[in-house]
Amino acid sequence: MARSVRQSKILEIISTKEIETQDELVANLRAANLDVTQATISRDIKELGLIKILSSESGKYKYAIV
Repeated sequence: MARSVRQSKILEIISTKEIETQDELVANLRAANLDVTQATISRDIKELGLIKILSSESGKYKYAIV
């Protein structure tokens, strides 16, 4: 699978759901039929410049785009 496809899906997921952990992100990507590992997701998060912010809705931290 192309990195750009996977990273686009990551951005789509974090913009529609409150994702707190890399494991949650992996599970969501696998549910979308993308076979990924936690290590790959970790690299993608770094490359995309994602950060964790405090959600005003739930009071929990979630991934967000800088």
